[in-house]
Amino acid sequence: MTIPWGTPVGWTSTRAEISELYGGSSQGGMVTSRKSPNVFIFSDPEEGHKHGYQYDGWADGGSIFYYTGMGDDGAQRMWLGNKAARDHRADGKAIRLFAADGIVPGTKKTKRQVYLGEFEVDTALPYSVEDAPDKFGVARTVFVFNLRPVGRVLRRSQDNATSASKLSKDWAARRVPLEEHTSDTFTVPEKTQGIALKREQALVKAFQTVLEARGHDVGRFAITPPGASHVLMSDIHDFTDSVLYEAKAEATRNNIRTGLGQMLDYRRGVSVERCRILLPAKPAGDLLELLRDHGIDTVWREAESSQFWLYSKGLITTF
Repeated sequence: MTIPWGTPVGWTSTRAEISELYGGSSQGGMVTSRKSPNVFIFSDPEEGHKHGYQYDGWADGGSIFYYTGMGDDGAQRMWLGNKAARDHRADGKAIRLFAADGIVPGTKKTKRQVYLGEFEVDTALPYSVEDAPDKFGVARTVFVFNLRPVGRVLRRSQDNATSASKLSKDWAARRVPLEEHTSDTFTVPEKTQGIALKREQALVKAFQTVLEARGHDVGRFAITPPGASHVLMSDIHDFTDSVLYEAKAEATRNNIRTGLGQMLDYRRGVSVERCRILLPAKPAGDLLELLRDHGIDTVWREAESSQFWLYSKGLITTF
């Protein structure tokens, strides 16, 4: 016998009570019930952030709810709860979204769950594939489901996504000030990464000073790839000369290969005259040629001075 849904939006309960009423496990963030035609999704940012679930919540003015799929170790797979959410229409199931709402009085860790309402995956783009850390802090890919409300739902400010980004059907780029330090990737709090970030920021600041002293208008781009819910942040855009710069903390091979990949990615979404990698020192000659082969110039700083050099079209000149 199939149990009909009889719970109003805003109803508060516990995982155990929900399981008893409608079936499904009382564990896990995405649960499929055999007792009722439902897929239960439980949003809990406090727990989610421990596993790199950094996208979840209301976005785009409350028209969509992002939810990171299941799987906290390695690349997520399209199975179990992920597959159930993706295929809920074909399986004849409704998505029921709950959000954590504090601790049940008299208990140590049992959490209340408030029912936000019925949802469905977006028909045009059910989910996007994003970068996020796994439970060990290692980079991997995750599914971020795009859930649309069905009928009346509960919208609470505490359930808003931490990112103000929204899905883009095409490449989109907007200008932001250099002081906006939103990262295009997550960071693991390790000493070496902190040192690299400080060096990169110091290099960007020094080069910004040079450009502005010449009267150039500088900023950066916030770039949204098509079908993504996160923003990529470029380092410097010289709007006066239409040049996009990507800075790296060191002139090593790995840094330059990373910068090359970033630049090739960025320039699919922005239209500029030139692309350049900004470095704290001159790299090896073959790396200069590697960048040149892809139409990218190289700019490097002379020690800790205000002097910069430019390698473009096979020639080294003072910047």
